[in-house]
Amino acid sequence: MKLRTRERYSLRMMMSIATLSSGEKPVGLRQVSKHSGISRRYLEQLVSPLKRAALLQATAGRDGGYVLAKEPEEIKLSDIFTAAIGQIAVTDCAVGEETCNNGEFCNCKALWALLNHKITKTLDEHSLADLLREDWRSVVEGKMEQSRAVLNATAPINRASL
Repeated sequence: MKLRTRERYSLRMMMSIATLSSGEKPVGLRQVSKHSGISRRYLEQLVSPLKRAALLQATAGRDGGYVLAKEPEEIKLSDIFTAAIGQIAVTDCAVGEETCNNGEFCNCKALWALLNHKITKTLDEHSLADLLREDWRSVVEGKMEQSRAVLNATAPINRASL
């Protein structure tokens, strides 16, 4: 499974604006482009949904630009993803019965729904501020190591009993 450019770049854009504006001074898309490595043209496409979701505020004029509409601690990663792409869904059938043609006999729907739930939960648990922390990578690596240890400690499934 692969995240699309739209959500990855929306997240990088928000991180750049948070870093460059220090919460006060509007930042132009030219600066954001240089900082994030995303073309200005693409950034222009990302701004509107983020403004509609009340995650960004725009200031017009010579010294205009963008600032975060909320504190980074108040912006969940799921807010950014939802603004960029709409409802988070690994498959269409993971979000509703009406979108699944094979729901009566396909056991995959439960797996897709579980994956969807875990992704959404993870994005809900973390804020933009988390990503801006200096120690973010080590925090995530520590969580992943703990998760691996739990998995390794769990007894293997006896497939013969299934």
